[in-house]
Amino acid sequence: MSANFWKINYESTTSNTTTSTPTSAGPSTPCKEDSCKDGSSCVNLRNKYFCLCSEGYYYKSFKCNKGKIFPGTIKVKMSYTPEFENKTSEAYQNLYTQVTTFFRDTFNDSDYGQTVIDKVSPSASARSEMRAGNQGVDVAVVNIFTESTKETETSISDTIRKATNSPSSNFSGYDPQDRCDYYGCKKPNDQNDCDSGLLCECKEGLVRPNPQIPMCVALGPACSDTCNAEHKRQCLVRNGSAACVCLPGYKEDDQRTCQACAFGYSGVNCEDSFQLILTIVGTIAGVLILGMLTALIVSMRLKNKGRDGEPAQRQPVTEPLHKPLHPTGLLEFSKNLDPSTAPQPNI
Repeated sequence: MSANFWKINYESTTSNTTTSTPTSAGPSTPCKEDSCKDGSSCVNLRNKYFCLCSEGYYYKSFKCNKGKIFPGTIKVKMSYTPEFENKTSEAYQNLYTQVTTFFRDTFNDSDYGQTVIDKVSPSASARSEMRAGNQGVDVAVVNIFTESTKETETSISDTIRKATNSPSSNFSGYDPQDRCDYYGCKKPNDQNDCDSGLLCECKEGLVRPNPQIPMCVALGPACSDTCNAEHKRQCLVRNGSAACVCLPGYKEDDQRTCQACAFGYSGVNCEDSFQLILTIVGTIAGVLILGMLTALIVSMRLKNKGRDGEPAQRQPVTEPLHKPLHPTGLLEFSKNLDPSTAPQPNI
């Protein structure tokens, strides 16, 4: 386990400042809107704060200054705790104060800029030291001096070791780190100590994500250039490894070519048969509906045919063929007769 507080986005450094807020019982947010100047970032501790500049710069006199780095690991005589991973914890603030104060007192000259804590981890020999009554924490640091300093890796290491050997020191040792290794660069010859990380060549498997940042970082898992949509493939990264697989709706054949799924199948590796089930159910439902419609049509036609074959029935006669004259009709008829035209009887 380690707590990395400097290489945030590959462009951050830390700086200790003398400004702090009053001690409180719990975590606070001492950073204010204008706490850090010159484009630096403010980072909260428990009740203090420090400012972050770009990689290779140190924060001093309220501005970011370009410097020369000297990375290494110092061993602190204390027990490791997971709280070191939390910058706002009291444990981390105490460790931060102890380490930065040690280096500030050790390099009490005008060339010294600041000390940056890179990583905190339990010492590799912590178990054996604990049995002997001692405990250890490894703190990876980067001491930054002015860009024009005459200090070298050898002189810096000698000064630190001398300070750790003091009887009152709470530090048990110091191991320097090669500057080229720190940047992740190749070291072409003994004369090149990677003073300018921007000019060094990254090691195999490492890249510089930002040309303005000297740090070379590990490449993430990746697939070949042929793993693309043109070849019906996609790159999936799982558990730190990359795998080139066929796109959903395709399956790899014996020639390792992604072919479209058979009818009714879909999904990753053609394992989804939902379309096939849907097709079968739809077909069965269609046949049942067609059968019901056919039966209904046949039934209606048979019923209509039965009606058309029945003989027509005669209606019963309810009135006489010759309707007799009504008495009033005879009376009217007699009134209309002219007596002069009536035949005369013979006397």
